[in-house]
Amino acid sequence: MLKPIFALLIFLWACEPKEKSTKEEVSESSPVETESIILRFNVNEELAGSAYREKATGYLMVLDGDSTLFFPAFTKSKKEGRVNLILGLHPSLTYHEQMKHLKTILPYASKDYNFDSLSGVFVGRLVQTGDLAIQVTNEYLNDFGGYTSTATSEYDTIASFLAASQLGRDFDQIFAPYDMAVTGTSVEKVFYTELYESIKIDSALHSQWPEKILDAMVWVRIGKKE
Repeated sequence: MLKPIFALLIFLWACEPKEKSTKEEVSESSPVETESIILRFNVNEELAGSAYREKATGYLMVLDGDSTLFFPAFTKSKKEGRVNLILGLHPSLTYHEQMKHLKTILPYASKDYNFDSLSGVFVGRLVQTGDLAIQVTNEYLNDFGGYTSTATSEYDTIASFLAASQLGRDFDQIFAPYDMAVTGTSVEKVFYTELYESIKIDSALHSQWPEKILDAMVWVRIGKKE
């Protein structure tokens, strides 16, 4: 079980495996469905910057005895108690499949972490969201009339667009049950790229692929709903 977990950690924010890993603590929650469980993993020592964190927990859903591979992790800082979500996307699942799993995992995570202190979600590279990246890029091309500049001077404009795009709308909907909402996004290293062949895409979107995909390192800021 542990080997797949370490493979998944390469998708986590600022995560670099240490030379010698500590044993992960695993516990089973109450069943989500008849043959599904949520596993919790202590991943604090597996993520860079553990000295500044109070704790970090990875969550994994197991359906019919098989791992779903989607491995989100919540962290809590020592200094201000801020809670962040590292999305931990996996290329063998579509974005929508993983968001469905996330919705199932969140009630368990909300018992371990105070969501009132949730400050952000690290998405990772936008292109890794697959389905979402296609939708967001098509929305971008429609709003801006084509491929525009990705210079650093345009980052604020692109970040504002992403907060109002399908990306922002999705996370608004996901965290609405916890009275939390998207307050903005932050981006780094914005550019256009090809969609990775290794990323699973919903077949319904194959005819909608744009020539290039908008890509960036993306953080979604979350705050208490007003």
